[in-house]
Formats: sequence, structure tokens, C-alpha cells
Amino acid sequence: MTHSIEQLDYHALNAMLNLYDEQGNIQFDKDKLATHHFFRQHVNQNTVFFHDLKEKLDFLVQQHYYEAQVLEQYDFPFIKQLFKHAYSKKFRFQSFLGAFKYYTSYTLKTFDGERYLERYEDRVCMVALTLAQGNTKLATHLVDEIISGRFQPATPTFLNCGKKQRGELVSCFLLRIEDNMESIGRAVNSALQLSKRGGGVAFLLTNLREAGAPIKRIENQSSGVVPVMKMLEDAFSYANQLGARQGAGAVYLHAHHPDIYHFLDTKRENADEKNTY
Repeated sequence: MTHSIEQLDYHALNAMLNLYDEQGNIQFDKDKLATHHFFRQHVNQNTVFFHDLKEKLDFLVQQHYYEAQVLEQYDFPFIKQLFKHAYSKKFRFQSFLGAFKYYTSYTLKTFDGERYLERYEDRVCMVALTLAQGNTKLATHLVDEIISGRFQPATPTFLNCGKKQRGELVSCFLLRIEDNMESIGRAVNSALQLSKRGGGVAFLLTNLREAGAPIKRIENQSSGVVPVMKMLEDAFSYANQLGARQGAGAVYLHAHHPDIYHFLDTKRENADEKNTY
């Protein structure tokens, strides 16, 4: 039985977490084994090898993976010491899901997406070096806080820090749409551009007139808020940050707006997918 378990791949072992053992217990040991197999069968085999840190950083800067300006804020002996300090913490992912999510969505990959260029400790160091802006004491403190789990930067910050090809470091944008075509057009463009840069975008729709309201004294001309929501949904669905993070958005409407019931109906369980916000 032990031999057959060892032969299973990490997906199969992770699936066994949903099954009870003969004593009726959840098989938490399979999750740890899945994590071990994930590194042995996949991560280690698909990580680019470098002889030392200088070779690695020089390559990543020259090939436009890393921002040279971030590293130029520090002397190399400190950078080397910081990476050594991070690796000395002996970080281990607590679950297969955590490891899988990190290597799927966060770590730096080759431009073809096939091989990994960073370990978790490398990403932590690049985040710390970027945020500290030349402050060696702060960079070391950030490494300690992130590796220990006491502090976790927001997704765009952790994903993008130090990378040459990246989105923005902030995650949330709040915008208001006015009751005219120009404002609606700018909102759709903002949804595309901000989603492309990795941000989540929220829009306030309260200033839009209700469905059936007159336009230039002609009755029943306004389409209301729901069609605007559909355009925004299409923009969020279309744009993503280099395939690393899907676009995401939210819309808000005052409870006393005449379209509030149509607005709430978009959340029905049997609503069309494009009506769901």
C-alpha cells in the first residue's frame, strides 16, 4: 500500500483529502504528501537552474524579467544577505492548495509560461526590496513579517513587485458614473484599463437615470442601470493582467434608486450569467 501511495501524483493525493480513512478520519497526511510530490514531480523539474544569486539576478534583469532600478537601490552584498536570510527561515507551504496557488498565479515564469524563475523566498525578497525603496532595515523587516505569515501584501503588490512586465501595485479603484454617454464610455474604458493592470474596480451607478426615464423630453428613452452593468461585465471578463489575474468589479446603487429592484434581480440564482454581479 505504501508503494502504491508513493506512485500517485499530487492531484490524486490531494483528491484523497476529501475521503475518510478506515477510522473515519480526514486524511490530512495526504495533503502534506501531495505538497511534497508537487515539488518533487513538478516544481523542481520545471524551475530554471542558476549557479548562484548573481548569475540569476543578472539574467533576470538582462532578459527584462526584473526591474533593474529596484536592485540598484541596494549594494549586492546586502541583497545576497537578504536572500540568504529569507532562505534560512526554511519556509514550507502548509497545504498543497497554498503551494499550487503560488506557483500557478504568483511566481515569476519564463515568457512562454512553461518554467519557473522564482521560489517563494525569491518573490518575498523582491517584494521587500521594492517596498523598502533602499531602506535595508525595512527590507529585512518585511522579509521577516511576510515569511512568518504576520503580513501578506495584497495580490497586485505581491504579484507585481520587482517585475519588469507588470501591472500596478494597488488593488482597488472606486469610480462614479455620471448620467451621460461620455461618462459611461470613460467608465467602460477605465474598467478595461484598470483590470488590465490587475485592479479590482467598483462603480457607483446612483447618478444614472432609471429605465424608461425621458431623454430630452422624449418619454421611455433611458435604458437604466442594468445595460451599463452588462457593458462593465464584458469589460471585466475581457481584460486580465497578462493572464495572471482575472478582471473583477463591483457596482453600487442607492437603495432608493428607481431601478433598485432590477438591480437586485441580477443576483437571482436563475439569472443569465452576464446579469450576475
